[in-house]
Amino acid sequence: MPCFRPHAPLLPSPAQPSAGGARTAGFTLLELVVVLVLLGALAVIAVPRLAESGFRSAAFAEQIAAAFRYAQRLAVASGCEVQVEVSAATHSYRITRRADGSDTSCGSSGAFTLDVPSPVGGNFTATATGGVLVTQGLVLRFDAQGLPTPNGGTVVVGGRSIVIEAETGHVR
Repeated sequence: MPCFRPHAPLLPSPAQPSAGGARTAGFTLLELVVVLVLLGALAVIAVPRLAESGFRSAAFAEQIAAAFRYAQRLAVASGCEVQVEVSAATHSYRITRRADGSDTSCGSSGAFTLDVPSPVGGNFTATATGGVLVTQGLVLRFDAQGLPTPNGGTVVVGGRSIVIEAETGHVR
């Protein structure tokens, strides 16, 4: 006569207490602490690097916007044309005046190669650092009335757009 044997259950049974009464499944407190420490270290290293890139892009975009505003005000104050060149090839910007001009004379036909001095020293030029990219450049001149030629435009720095209005030269 065949002997009847029950089959083993298909699902594992819950952990059984061992002889000491402790459960044998799950994580120990030490394992959880180690995982939390590793996650914390990763966050301390990775999060600032992710945030730093956005900060650098925003700072360089604001620096370029300030350069456009300064060039417009300088053109109005001096009565001379001032040019702002933002290059996507070199990820930089530069403010210039006509080469045949000077601090007391505008010049009339020279190329825009004379660098405009910065109020804080040096020239009004800068190149992006830290992986910041200028993806859309622009060359724009402001006349003695502060109006842009040709018809305003847009510069894109790290995904941020700087728009120079055609009618007023307003920078936003």
